[in-house]
Amino acid sequence: PSMDIFSAGCVIAELFLDGNPLFSLSRLLQYRKGAVTAAALLADIPDKEAAALVEHMIQLDPEARLTAAGYLDRWASIFPDAPLAAYMDQASPDVRMRALFDESEEVADSLCEITASIACANVRNCSLPSSRCMGIKVLLRCSRGAMRGDPDLVLPYLVALALDPSPRVRAEAVVATRDLLVDLQRLTPINANIFDDYLAPHLQYFASDISVGVRCMVASVLGDLADTSYFLTGGHGTTDFLNTQIRTIVGKLSFDEAEVKHVLLCSFPQLYERGVQSLSHIITYLNDRDCWFLRAAFFDVVFAASAQISRHASREYIVPLINLNDHEVFVVVSALRALVRLVPQMSPAMLWDKLVEVQAFGTGPLKRSAHEFTEFVFAHAKLPMSTEIARLALDIAKPATSNTYDGVLVDVQDGLGEDMTLGRIIQLREIGAALKTVFLTPVKDPWAGPGSSTAKASDDADTADDNATVLADKWQGEGPEPADKWQGVVQETDRAMGAFLHKKALELEFPAQPRRQRLDGWRPQGTLLAEVSEHNDAVTCVVATNSALFMTGSEDGTVRLFDAGVFRKSAVCRSRATHFQGGRVTSLAYHSALNCTASSSDNGSICVLRAESNELRVLATATLPKGEHAVALGYGKGPRGVSLVACTSRSRVVFYGIVDLAEQESVELDPSLGLVTSMASDGAALAVVGTSKGCLQLIDTRFRLALRQYRHFMSHYISTVTMYSDDSVLVGTAAGDVCVLSLRTGKWPMCVCSRSLQELKGDEVKRRQRINAVAVTAPGCFIAGSNDGMVRFWDSEKLDRSYVVNSAETAPPYSSYRLNGTVYYCENAGPSTPMSPPSPAGARLASDVASAVAANSSRPGGPVTAMAILGSPSVMLVTGLQSGAIRVLV
Repeated sequence: PSMDIFSAGCVIAELFLDGNPLFSLSRLLQYRKGAVTAAALLADIPDKEAAALVEHMIQLDPEARLTAAGYLDRWASIFPDAPLAAYMDQASPDVRMRALFDESEEVADSLCEITASIACANVRNCSLPSSRCMGIKVLLRCSRGAMRGDPDLVLPYLVALALDPSPRVRAEAVVATRDLLVDLQRLTPINANIFDDYLAPHLQYFASDISVGVRCMVASVLGDLADTSYFLTGGHGTTDFLNTQIRTIVGKLSFDEAEVKHVLLCSFPQLYERGVQSLSHIITYLNDRDCWFLRAAFFDVVFAASAQISRHASREYIVPLINLNDHEVFVVVSALRALVRLVPQMSPAMLWDKLVEVQAFGTGPLKRSAHEFTEFVFAHAKLPMSTEIARLALDIAKPATSNTYDGVLVDVQDGLGEDMTLGRIIQLREIGAALKTVFLTPVKDPWAGPGSSTAKASDDADTADDNATVLADKWQGEGPEPADKWQGVVQETDRAMGAFLHKKALELEFPAQPRRQRLDGWRPQGTLLAEVSEHNDAVTCVVATNSALFMTGSEDGTVRLFDAGVFRKSAVCRSRATHFQGGRVTSLAYHSALNCTASSSDNGSICVLRAESNELRVLATATLPKGEHAVALGYGKGPRGVSLVACTSRSRVVFYGIVDLAEQESVELDPSLGLVTSMASDGAALAVVGTSKGCLQLIDTRFRLALRQYRHFMSHYISTVTMYSDDSVLVGTAAGDVCVLSLRTGKWPMCVCSRSLQELKGDEVKRRQRINAVAVTAPGCFIAGSNDGMVRFWDSEKLDRSYVVNSAETAPPYSSYRLNGTVYYCENAGPSTPMSPPSPAGARLASDVASAVAANSSRPGGPVTAMAILGSPSVMLVTGLQSGAIRVLV
């Protein structure tokens, strides 16, 4: 209507007049009578085109005014491009927010305020927590450009979203509030008391949140907020926020759950520097015998206190706290790292005492850490030391400073005099050590081009290996080797020396991976170590690598790389790298020998990735025909070496060359068996494919043949298949049972389920009980994740040791049956005497996880959709949820 055009003209004029209204009541009456002209009213607008636009919109003749589209066409030069065009066409607030999130990356700085206003108008109306989290990210992206340094528009919405019913949204809002305030360069007079009067009361409320995850996030942002408040107030730190309010919050969180205290410890250096937290707050953590990671984290941050106090105070109060007699290896390693930082603060007597303690680690699992400590003492300590202390340290470091390369032991100690001091640099020539130069042969990379230097060097290495074999065979017939064989230049023709040099070349090309912990006897306690919510949709697959890294795939089309070693130190963890594959990622498969991971998506793409530093490098790609995609991936060994095995949605098993992903062969499956749903491979000769009609097909990956078919004894929908032993697999179904199938005999010796036997044998398939992931821990033991959100540990040898990992309640009663040669282990739904959890600490889990994985899958957390077990730096259980969250349990 023309009246709306008039109103819009008044609003545009007010924007150009710095907020001053164009009309008052008296002036409006004068304008209507013609006593005042529009040109006089718009004289203060500097933009002539804008003034002409407003003058045309507010003219007195309604018929002469144009429509909104007409003004957009006629004055297109002064109107910015309409942002978020896709957003305008969406009806649901959740869909609008997703479209807004996708386009917010490309919004110009001049449109940030408009985009933020649109996000604020829709974020509270979104029904999905993931959509509200997207809205929070959009608001953060918009807090740049013209809005930079002005939190008035965004901050109230972030604080309001921190009161959301979803713990995920609350945690995201707390972190976003920190990011927004940290970006401030100064405080305007109107926001001078933003920390004292506005932020502090809300933080005190957030610190009492019912979710442990939210309280962990509050603990993680306190250090940054303390630093920000300190610098924005001119570096005086005299505000009530630092002196009283934040100290109250820290004091409350210091007596919270172990996970919260762990995160708070990570912020200790910043809080201690600002005078918010003292050493007495965290010393009590050393008395917690159950939470070893608290004791380890204490030693990781205690150096921050020593840097702020005098040397004498460090000797009196901090060095005596370093305990090297802890029963947990990780705690002792952290204590040794703390000792390295405290060496300059230690007296000779203290150094002697600590060296005596470290000497006990010379032959144990902490041998390497003990050597690192003594090497630091020799290289960096500035204190003069007596001969006794120096020789004690030398005895500890002897294996690291001795040379046994050519069979002659060169002891560094023999070249030292009695007057050795700690600051002296030892010259190897002074003690008679002979230096030798060896050129290592590069390792052949299967993805290196034929003309590259790496490929040429690899061909030379193959020739050298052949020559070494011939010469070694020749020496065997010529009697004993000459005694002076290794004098002078190192000869590469010896087979043992060639193997040694090849091993060193491998270490240079592929650094040594951390030693994986043994899984025998490991039983997860259910303690939440970390939770990451970077995926915007359900996590479909999780795979562990040789090191402490693991990768996740999601229905949002991304593959993310995480470092599990960081989770021990901080609960606020981010992915190291992301690969955008598009579609929905359906499967991941890792090959340890080639150090590569294959990924597939429902858009038909298959990629081979390698984790390098902080990126995922694409080594090879392939695309299936239109309408076909890979459902599951695995590896096999054929006549041409390692091959990638892909089961597709059109009942095909396709074999690809691992280097270039060129299709080699394919095996057609019988369509009457049902749709392919899952696959398990042993990486060498066999692969087992599961289908929707309860059938399994055995594939020989060497000769690419379909060998034998099996059928589930209840014909349940097969949702996951996992290798259990050399000749058996674990089969998880949509009915909630996990069965063992013997590939040799075709029999089903065992079946476990979370329902009674009568319910299992019934026709009804309860989707809430569907098994989505299974991981084997030891012979006879495995872990299963299902749609009801529960992670169950099953021990087939001792049924009473089975329990629900992520539940704080007592273990449910179990019963066993034998029917037609199959042993059934079932949870009893009826009332019975509760059984205690098997582990000493019980199947304990933080309260936020217990509420998130309750029986009703609609609660926060929801179904467990993927699972993997990490063996380094310690044994951890990684679970992926339908909500997109990733949880790490120990």
